[in-house]
Amino acid sequence: MVTRTTDLAVELCGIALHTPLLPAAGTASAGVMSANADIFGAVVSKTVTLKARPGNPPPRVAETPSGMVNFIGLQNPGLEAFVQNLGNFDSGVPLIMSVAGDTVGEFVGLCRRMAVEGRVSAVEINLSCPNVEHGGLLFCAGPESVAEVVAACRDALPGKPLFVKLTNEGVLRNSLAAEEAGADALTLINTVPALTVDARERRVLVKGGLSGPAIKPVALRAVYEVSRAVEVPVIGCGGVARGTDVAEFMLAGAAAVQVGSGSFAREPREILGEFAVYLGEMGLTARDLAGALGEAKPLSGW
Repeated sequence: MVTRTTDLAVELCGIALHTPLLPAAGTASAGVMSANADIFGAVVSKTVTLKARPGNPPPRVAETPSGMVNFIGLQNPGLEAFVQNLGNFDSGVPLIMSVAGDTVGEFVGLCRRMAVEGRVSAVEINLSCPNVEHGGLLFCAGPESVAEVVAACRDALPGKPLFVKLTNEGVLRNSLAAEEAGADALTLINTVPALTVDARERRVLVKGGLSGPAIKPVALRAVYEVSRAVEVPVIGCGGVARGTDVAEFMLAGAAAVQVGSGSFAREPREILGEFAVYLGEMGLTARDLAGALGEAKPLSGW
């Protein structure tokens, strides 16, 4: 249970959060997030694109040991329809808009629109999308493309924090490039490329991104290494399912923590309650945790 004496408040790029727990983009509806406004320090929208996307045909989700593989395809109603329903997010906590595009110009258009929306406190750009102008390579395929889109979005979003969500591949170099190009915070990490197979039908079942507890050690390492290399805040994401997971990410260097597929199996309220119990047992506040781990001992071959 979260008690009144438990100090969970943190600050993220000038945004006051009453708890460090955030929903990961696309994992909770506006209604669910509003019902958990006392649990989430801010709400994160599903990823929005300029035009509506129907998403990929089924099967597009497969359960795996300690996780799930999904290939949803950024299903969303498009920017204009989404903006018309921004009132659904009026839950009394900050709103972080997640956006994605196929070109730098699309990212810029999305950020320009968000810049004038008073309800939006910050924008998170999802760089795990294919860049159609560069042969379909992901925007986060290398530091050069990361820097290009981040710099353009930074110019298009004056006065609001710009968060950059990256995949694990090349995460350190890409994080440094994003910071230099003007990112105010980094969200680490997105799903990990994965494949599931139907052995009886002898076919690919779902080829997409792996999420869930299986990727937590990978995400923790990314947060740990990047937070020690950059000056901007890092938001941890990947495999959070328990209160101690939140603590581990913050100890590794995260200023806030997103819960995604873990919320399908457990209520975020339970996760935050366990985190509060941990803080109480340790005699700490959430702010005390930031990057409090010592340096890891180097291992030969790694």
